[in-house]
Amino acid sequence: MAKIDPPSVADEARVRPLSQSWPLFVGVGLGLALGSFEGAGVQAIFPYVAGGLATSSDHALWTLTYFIVNWSLGITLMPWTTARFGMRRVFLTATGVAAAGSVISGMTHNLWIMLLSRTLEGLAAGLLVPLSQSLFLRHSPKSKHALVTVFWSNAMLVPFFFGPAIGGWLATGPGFRWIFWLSLPLWLLAAVLGGRAIPAGGGDPSLPAFDLAGFVLLYAGLMGLQITLDNGEQYGWWHSPLILSSSVFALIAFVLFAWRESEARYPLLRFHYLRQRNYWLGLSLLCLGWAMFMGWAAALPLWVEQNLGYNGYWGSIVLVPIAIGAIPVSMVMDRLRSLVGLRRLATLCFLLFAASYGNFTLSPISSLGDTVLPMLFMGLAVGSLFVPLTLILLSEVPAAEIPRAATTSNFIRVFSANIGVSLISVYWTRGSALVATQMRDKIDPYTHSTWPLWQLQHLLEVEAATLSMNNLLRLCMWIALLAALAAYLLIIPPRSIARPDGPHNYVEEEELETAETPAAGELPASTTTS
Repeated sequence: MAKIDPPSVADEARVRPLSQSWPLFVGVGLGLALGSFEGAGVQAIFPYVAGGLATSSDHALWTLTYFIVNWSLGITLMPWTTARFGMRRVFLTATGVAAAGSVISGMTHNLWIMLLSRTLEGLAAGLLVPLSQSLFLRHSPKSKHALVTVFWSNAMLVPFFFGPAIGGWLATGPGFRWIFWLSLPLWLLAAVLGGRAIPAGGGDPSLPAFDLAGFVLLYAGLMGLQITLDNGEQYGWWHSPLILSSSVFALIAFVLFAWRESEARYPLLRFHYLRQRNYWLGLSLLCLGWAMFMGWAAALPLWVEQNLGYNGYWGSIVLVPIAIGAIPVSMVMDRLRSLVGLRRLATLCFLLFAASYGNFTLSPISSLGDTVLPMLFMGLAVGSLFVPLTLILLSEVPAAEIPRAATTSNFIRVFSANIGVSLISVYWTRGSALVATQMRDKIDPYTHSTWPLWQLQHLLEVEAATLSMNNLLRLCMWIALLAALAAYLLIIPPRSIARPDGPHNYVEEEELETAETPAAGELPASTTTS
């Protein structure tokens, strides 16, 4: 997210106490939380969404993946739109677009119209993530930035942990569309509170024109890639003319986008930061951890529903232990980074991911209690993922360039969740089919027995899906262990980048402030947690 420059002494004097600015924090925080909730609310109820849209569960998954695509795109819109139109107008526009998307999602029975509404919701949610951070930091005293950052991060993260359970409860009761109907009055409340509290004005009409050509190329490339990910398994990947065409189209669009951004006066994204070792390595590890987490957060509830027989509500409950681990850890990460060090924290994070994936031992007779300990480890890992890796990837970036570097890294990180969801879904499906074929060969001699064949077939499918899930979990465990090794051996400790003549980048500045005022416990303004 974009880093907001520290306010001057005069600005600091004009900042109202938090007790007087609560409408801004409630209104904007509510909008931020609703954006995350509308993404997470459908995460564990794809069979219910499929039934309501008369489609398959695989196609219902698109209601999540297309939301994430547009969520990432919304992040790229925030810097130019707020500079041109002001924060108040952008906030009101984003909440209005999200409310319109909720109305369409609640009314439609057509998959394609639902994807259009999810596009609107995703763009609005993406805009609100960096916008809310900017507003919170601008309208709070610097001494309260740590408290404000914790509030901001939890407003965005908590819906990811509890949203699936709420969505599952609604899906098994009044229907999944109530996710959107209940969101509608809350969007309006957020618009009223935030619109009154956010100062008007602030736009700059002389700003260079928006990079529309770059945005269109980026959108086209992401859509082509998404078509490949969503339909590749169904059509046989690159043996299919459709998948081959969409892949080539995406590649061409991305190449043209990269060329366009190198020429634009006000580019959406800047990629030259990828030449820095800590930036590309920290970003790669951050994307890997987030993608695996999001993929399993979508796959595990679906496995619980399809193979253990739980409904959407109980299937979503498996994600709740993540919150128990993640929320407390995220609140003490600032203290831990000064005690342990950023490189060691990043290494520990992936060791916790490995412990989570390695502790899963799923079977067709598992209970929800069997998932509590692994999910708790996953929560600890997620809670310790963002702060160290975000500071590491920004450690070689000059302080003045943090907004552009953070926008680029957050766009890539958010979209990586889409890749994680799609790949884990694909490899789970392929692994299930492979295991089922091998098991079917073993039971062929018994096909003439008195055992009901339909029941035998069902048991075989459940066992195959479970074995495939376990194999994929073990693979993720080894990937997490390799990531921990890479983090420890390859990351340059940010303190070793410090210069004797003063801070030259954001991490040096933060470490200097921490050393001078250790009691402040202040989180960095540019740190992102979701």
